[in-house]
Amino acid sequence: MKVVRQIVEKLCVIITIILIYENALVFYQHLFPYWWFNGLYGRFFFSLIVGHWLLINTVRHYYLAIAKSPGFVVDLKKEQSTQEVLNYTKCLKCNVMRPPRAHHCKICQKCVLRFDHHCPWINNCVGYRNHAHFLLFCIYMAMIAAFSTIVGQRQFQLVIFHDEVLFGLFDPLLKTYNMTVTIIEHKTIGPITGVLTLFLFILNLVAMGLVLSLTLWQMSLIAKGQTCVEEKIDKAIMTNSKQRRQYDLGWKQNWKTFFEVNTYSELLVRVLIPYSFQPKHDGTQWISKNDK
Repeated sequence: MKVVRQIVEKLCVIITIILIYENALVFYQHLFPYWWFNGLYGRFFFSLIVGHWLLINTVRHYYLAIAKSPGFVVDLKKEQSTQEVLNYTKCLKCNVMRPPRAHHCKICQKCVLRFDHHCPWINNCVGYRNHAHFLLFCIYMAMIAAFSTIVGQRQFQLVIFHDEVLFGLFDPLLKTYNMTVTIIEHKTIGPITGVLTLFLFILNLVAMGLVLSLTLWQMSLIAKGQTCVEEKIDKAIMTNSKQRRQYDLGWKQNWKTFFEVNTYSELLVRVLIPYSFQPKHDGTQWISKNDK
């Protein structure tokens, strides 16, 4: 079972890389040449700048979400104070003393600092040390899928289908059978090219919807000062309102806490520039509503 899971997670990573690659390929192979040789220089340079900004951010944050440790409790190298020990709980599965907001990942068999969930698409846990990069990857992945599909779908069809536009933006999902037949029977392209073209649009539209849904859900949790695990725990103890959402400091402060910034200008730099930022804390102490 473990081997199967590892294979599936690696396949998920490969599929994600292919999806990013095919978005870039559409621009380099079809859209940029079309816009340039048809004198659409405004669209060419706009897409050149915006497209590369989205691509670099997507690739960079995806790599960091995969490569960075989420923050395992066993890797902590410090002596706990008496007060900290009092706030720690013992994990009965991996037999370690864990700080508040740390939870056990049954996939990795370790406790993770501010554990959110184990994600097969990055083949890694999402925790304190890589959660911000995971969120930014989701945001930019949704944006680049939407950008390449919406901005370039008409010109892409004109190139592929020789000055014809065979389908609208959502037709591949709404009229899949009709579109498949029309494309396969197209006079000047082969059926393989046609099917791959249709598959590209369907894949992008589905990915755009799924990633966007995940992103909005993650953003809603962050705005409430929660992780996925904490939301499940809160639902299980709904009868005790004093214990629910104890790390919710208000949506503005929650976002600042998540990205570890003090000003909105710092937040914009974190969001817009693809660089690796290191956590400012060790992930063992958190301010709750009870501390205010």
